[in-house]
Amino acid sequence: MKKLLSIIVIAVLLSSCASKKAATGDSSTSSTSLTKTQKSEQIEFLHRICNNHQAAANIVAAADFRLTGKGKDISCDGKLSMRRDAIIRLQLLLPIIRTEIARIDFTPEYVLLVDRYHKEYIKASYKEISFLADNGISFYSLQSLFWNELFLPGQKSLADNQLKRFDCDIASLGATVPVSFNNGAIGYQWTANRATALIEKVIVSYKSQQHGTSSLTWNYANFKTLSGKSFPLTQQFAVQANMGGKTQSAQLSIKMSSLKTTADWDIETKLSSKYKKIEAQDILKKLLSIQ
Repeated sequence: MKKLLSIIVIAVLLSSCASKKAATGDSSTSSTSLTKTQKSEQIEFLHRICNNHQAAANIVAAADFRLTGKGKDISCDGKLSMRRDAIIRLQLLLPIIRTEIARIDFTPEYVLLVDRYHKEYIKASYKEISFLADNGISFYSLQSLFWNELFLPGQKSLADNQLKRFDCDIASLGATVPVSFNNGAIGYQWTANRATALIEKVIVSYKSQQHGTSSLTWNYANFKTLSGKSFPLTQQFAVQANMGGKTQSAQLSIKMSSLKTTADWDIETKLSSKYKKIEAQDILKKLLSIQ
């Protein structure tokens, strides 16, 4: 069961780190000294990135999860199911028989963690879970990260007239183009392939006078065609954050296969009366105390 809970910890930690940055207000960082030609080239490249936006409303895939951190190196079979603007679902499965032992649902309204082994669950709004609320969880920024898309913090979607808010160093040398957005103590940097305009890496960093610097690094690889667009079947997230006065770091890798766009699945998780609801603070304390 520690394997199961350890992987859930990382999922919660990832969403906290990513969304903490997304909850604050926006501020424009684009340089005003650029020529019209330079600005036009930047906007054109940013449009290319946005044009890689997935047309499919659903993404469903088998997934191999691998967690490393705190002396652990754990692998687990699973499944990733996402529906645009509705849900991100991670399911952990027993090998061979493929029975679900846990699931995590992130929706715009709530977070649901289900422990099939102990028949326990939490279901609460982001505001009800102080650990998440204090970090300003944003479902939509998390969705953009999973879907390999550009985003602005606090925004559900990205409009064309908002592209000028990004810094895009199209004149830089090399096979990639850095794109950035700074918002006070929070910095976002995307690395996009110059030829394909596909996002290969995202780094989000937050500098706090009280807790120091925390960061999220999200890498993408093994792009395959899905509904006419490229999608990364391999995603790797590395988190470093100060929790309880100690620097904690962990990495979660997801390798997907059997990619589908099927819509014949229910986004609502229904639980029988045999499941016991746990207070959000109790289960998060339990998760975060795992050694």
